[in-house]
Amino acid sequence: MLPLLLASALAANPGTDSWAGFRNDGSGRTAATNLPVKWSPTELVAWRVETPGYGQSSPVVWKGNVYLTSVEGEQKEKLHVCCFAAADGKKLWAKTFDATQKGKNNPMMSRAAGTPVADAAGVYALFESGDLIALDHAGQVRWQRHFAKEFGELKNNHGLGSSPAQTESAVVVLLDHQGPSKLLAVDKSTGKDAWAVDRTARSSWTSPVVVSGTVVVSSGGTVTGYAAADGKQLWELAGLIGNSIPSAAVTADGVVVAAGENRQKPDADGTSKSNCKITLGGKDGYSVAWRAKKLAAGTASPVVHAGHVYFTDKSGFVICLDEKTGEEKYRERLDNQQWATPIAAGEHVFFFGKDGITTVLKAGDTFEKVASNKVWSDADAAKRKEEAKKKAEATLPKPPEGGRGPGGGPPLPKEELEATRYSAVGDVVYGAAAVDGAFFVRTGTELICIRAK
Repeated sequence: MLPLLLASALAANPGTDSWAGFRNDGSGRTAATNLPVKWSPTELVAWRVETPGYGQSSPVVWKGNVYLTSVEGEQKEKLHVCCFAAADGKKLWAKTFDATQKGKNNPMMSRAAGTPVADAAGVYALFESGDLIALDHAGQVRWQRHFAKEFGELKNNHGLGSSPAQTESAVVVLLDHQGPSKLLAVDKSTGKDAWAVDRTARSSWTSPVVVSGTVVVSSGGTVTGYAAADGKQLWELAGLIGNSIPSAAVTADGVVVAAGENRQKPDADGTSKSNCKITLGGKDGYSVAWRAKKLAAGTASPVVHAGHVYFTDKSGFVICLDEKTGEEKYRERLDNQQWATPIAAGEHVFFFGKDGITTVLKAGDTFEKVASNKVWSDADAAKRKEEAKKKAEATLPKPPEGGRGPGGGPPLPKEELEATRYSAVGDVVYGAAAVDGAFFVRTGTELICIRAK
């Protein structure tokens, strides 16, 4: 049997013709070459296809196949896994499953937020209903798990949003919620637990990562390391604030942890220090290399590339830090707010904006914008947004009393409350994948291929 460290590396690096999971291997980086740098609605958009229902997961790619998940129905009772040909967008197959746990289908809740993982045997899709489904590359079901039946109802602010990670032999699933929480390694061949550990209840959307034989979970105030072989807890860093939405990013020697503001109990200094780099190894199993001095991450997870860490905040700024020291190199506004995690490749970092505007920066310690690219014209984007808002009115929950923010947070100005209410309505870019020569961009209802000439 391969040593675990090597096995984990093999699972995480499928090659430049594949993008195997959320942020590829948890890093957001790719060795793919010939990626397009400049495009427009009429140039280099190779194809675009509509997808069923609505989905917030990123696409995953495995050697010519692009996989997407989505949900449909008033109670999100239908779960979709679709496979498209990377070459031309042709739908190769689509499978629909009944959700074990149902919930309101509205823009304030998760809608197929978890990104699948893929390997040589097939694709593994996790839904907010607690259903984990394994299919082969031809679309045949290999096995299923129904965690809401096994462990009870999953209760989470805005629903379950975690994406699975993987080793060569297991799918790693984080079920952090307000009930009995767990971290599981599910055997890829059988669907049975390789191991499972209990965790303290908490609300979180973050995803686990696998690095150097360790499963690292940043969630709800702690960062914890578990042995990927048996789930044994190796170490834990406590006292963090706001690490419940963006996930940790894999580096060569550890992880960079991201944390955003806590609106209920604001603590700017505590939030900043919770954005940090953790190096694995040493007497305690880990050490904190540095903590940020002034930073509150947004929805997107950070990416580490060529000696720098790139964070984005909720206002649409990119904050570049030195990977070794945590020193801030620059803080500049991007062309669009970011929900999708950036993709780093070669000399560039690609920031796929929420409204379809991608800012391309040259990697390095100075802000150098290479391109600003759109996948919709301004007029088309405005028209589609207005149509989507009208359609969403029937499903959106009523605004909180007294102008209070989501989750009962402090009151918001009317304009910000309106923007928050409609933030997940319409053509929202949730994620992207990169392979040699092409990007695959996912919105709630579309899959778009941008391909170099």
